Amino acid sequence: MAGVTVDLLTDDEADNRDSCTFISGDTDLPVVFLCSQCRLPVGDSLAWVGANPKENMIYLSSVTKNIHVDKEQKIDTGDESGCIYVLLSCSGCSLLLGRMYICTPVHLDFKRNIYCLAVAYIESYVLGSTINAEFVDERKKPVVLETQVEVLEELAKSQTVLNLMIARLAVVEEKIESLQNEG
Repeated sequence: MAGVTVDLLTDDEADNRDSCTFISGDTDLPVVFLCSQCRLPVGDSLAWVGANPKENMIYLSSVTKNIHVDKEQKIDTGDESGCIYVLLSCSGCSLLLGRMYICTPVHLDFKRNIYCLAVAYIESYVLGSTINAEFVDERKKPVVLETQVEVLEELAKSQTVLNLMIARLAVVEEKIESLQNEG
């Protein structure tokens, strides 16, 4: 992938460049591909096979263990008639990320046994791109596996406080109701 520029923007998206700006071009730095929903890494540019801008797909020869390969084989009856494939999803959030073709007609052999990932559900991160980056606001950082435990602990504490407040409110309501009944 070194020295390759990939612009996977459609004509309609040219005005909104944030929507699918994918791989910063002409870089020799490795790129990590992430699930767009939960940000788990799903692959990297060392496994780069190619891309198809018309289909908004990238092709990788290997992916991380964060990709779940469905066991059920499906038959395509649409545009790629005659193809047998399995679905690829994120093991963290179950977002459907793409397909892996098991059997293809001759003209689609280049897709066989590679991971075809939809650009719409993949984000990228260029390693080394933060060397001169500004400080990221702690409140805007995404939740990742490393911080997930902390977030869950804070949620549990909040739930405990909320339950105590509900109990106290119930006592106050009972007292108000009893005072109204006496009067």
